[in-house]
Amino acid sequence: MAVQLWSALQAILNGILTGSLYSLIGMGMALIFGVMRIVNFAHGAFMMLGMYVAFELFDKLGVSPYLGFLAAAVALFAIGFAAYHGMLRWIAERSDFMQILMTLGIAQMIIGTAQHLFSGDFRQVNLPVRSVIYRLGTHLAFNAGDLLAFAITVVVAVGMFLFVMKTRFGRALRAIAQNRYAASLIGINVQRTQAIAFGLGLAAVGIAGGLLLPAFYLYPEVGGQFTLKSFVIVVLGGMGSIEGAAIAGVVLGVVENLTSLYWGNEWALVVDFAIFLLVLSLRPAGLFGRQRT
Repeated sequence: MAVQLWSALQAILNGILTGSLYSLIGMGMALIFGVMRIVNFAHGAFMMLGMYVAFELFDKLGVSPYLGFLAAAVALFAIGFAAYHGMLRWIAERSDFMQILMTLGIAQMIIGTAQHLFSGDFRQVNLPVRSVIYRLGTHLAFNAGDLLAFAITVVVAVGMFLFVMKTRFGRALRAIAQNRYAASLIGINVQRTQAIAFGLGLAAVGIAGGLLLPAFYLYPEVGGQFTLKSFVIVVLGGMGSIEGAAIAGVVLGVVENLTSLYWGNEWALVVDFAIFLLVLSLRPAGLFGRQRT
C-alpha cells in the first residue's frame, strides 16, 4: 500500500512538471482563439518548427535547447506575424469551416516542408543535465532537466499572464477579444494587434517546443499529438482563458501520468479525449471560463 502511494505521488509530481509545458502550449492556443476566434489546427506543426530551430542550434552550434528556446520563440513570432498577414487575416471573418481548412492546410504544408528539409528520421538531443537526478527523501526523484524546464516555463507563463492583464497592449488584446468592432471604434488597430497576438501565441508554443526537445524524439509529425492536447487544454480551461489554460495544462499532465501508472501509456490519449468530450457535453464554457457570445 505504501509503495502504491509513493508511486502515485511520484506520478503526480511528474505530471506537474510535464503539465507546466502543456500549460504553455495551451496558453498560446488560448491567446490565439481569444483574440482572433480562430481554432488553430496548425498549432502542433508550429511547435514542431520550434523544436527544429532548437535542434539545429544544438546540432550546428552546440547551443543547449534550454537556451535555444529563445531563438525558437523569436523565429515562431516572426513566422506567426507573417502567416497572419499573408494568409490568416483573410479568413478571420469567414466561417469556422474555412478557418479549419486553412489551418489544416498550413499544418500539412509545414509538415511536408519539414520532411523535405530534415527527412522523416527520428532525432534526439542527449544532454548531461538529463542524467542528473535529484532525490526528495528515499522515494521521490526529479530529473534536473525537467526541473529546469519547469522553472523556465513558470517564468514565461507568469510573464505572459502579466503582459496580457497589466499592460496597455494586453488591454487592447482583451478589448478585441470582447468585441473587435467596438475596439476598432476606440482607435485600436485590430489587424496589427491580432497579428502580434498570433505571433505571441506561436512564440509560446515555440518556447514549449524548445523545452520539450530534450525529452522527446523529434520528427516532422511530432506536433500532431500536441495539437490534440492543446484542444483539450483550451476546452477544459475555458475557450480563450489564459489562466484557465495554465491550470488545465497541469491538470492534464497529472491525469496523463496517473493514467499511465495505473492503466498504461496507451490509455493516456483515450482519457484525454474522454475529458474533452465530458467537458464539451457538461460545461461547454470550460471549468474556468464563461460562456461567450
